[in-house]
Amino acid sequence: MADRPRDGFDRARFGAQLATRRLGRALITRASTPSTNDDAFDALCAGQGDGVVVVADAQTQGRGRAGRTWEHAPGRALALSVALHLGCDVRQAGLIPLAAGVAAATAVARCGVEHARLKWPNDVLAHGRKLAGVLCEMRRAPAGGDVVVIGVGVNVLTLADEFPEALRARATSVAIERGDDQVGPEDVAARLLEAFEPLWEELQEGERAKIRDAWSARAAFWGETVTVRAPGGDVTGVAQRLDDDGGLVLRLESGIERVMIAGDLEPADGPACATDGGRA
Repeated sequence: MADRPRDGFDRARFGAQLATRRLGRALITRASTPSTNDDAFDALCAGQGDGVVVVADAQTQGRGRAGRTWEHAPGRALALSVALHLGCDVRQAGLIPLAAGVAAATAVARCGVEHARLKWPNDVLAHGRKLAGVLCEMRRAPAGGDVVVIGVGVNVLTLADEFPEALRARATSVAIERGDDQVGPEDVAARLLEAFEPLWEELQEGERAKIRDAWSARAAFWGETVTVRAPGGDVTGVAQRLDDDGGLVLRLESGIERVMIAGDLEPADGPACATDGGRA
């Protein structure tokens, strides 16, 4: 597979494929930025419009879940953030990361990685390796109102030897899964926004069950014994389903069901999936 050079995010290639009504119609591209999430929030507050998208070839302070960092080779991955005014009940905000995960999995599937699966809460896996991740942040706009910023990182053109050595056995990319470099960050970005827009609208309308069902249909590890490394300690049980708010329901060895609302999921009897190299 050739190491195709990148000349930055191709706005024309992206625009030719974008099929949304709103998301991504306002687009900001950066060669490098500390954080696309910060840039998207600032752009929305400055009047760029609901659904403004920021894409960067490189991030110097990219964030992941639980205070992790996200690193990627410049131009080899998609680093995208979209900022939106929250129009639904804030209690439904827990489903936003799940919706973003569904959109990311749908996008890479439409780009030829049909076997992509979701690891709770919002990592995208292919053959058990991390392909993409999501970081959602709720912020208060200076003028008032809640804003949600959704950051998505997808390994698109990254080759195996471009991953940090510690992640090479646990991370993958669209190019690796396809066996070619014909799909670029622009293609994934257009499909990601196209997939997320209807999910966002359903969430604003209170269609919680549709979000849960869409996530569950792509989930990995249902019926398997997993360990969730949670802030209060590790919990092991059989993955059953999502609860109404997007929590993961585990059946413990005692038969009791426990709902996990945060943490990192790992197969109980296998190597840990990558949790520190994607945008979540």
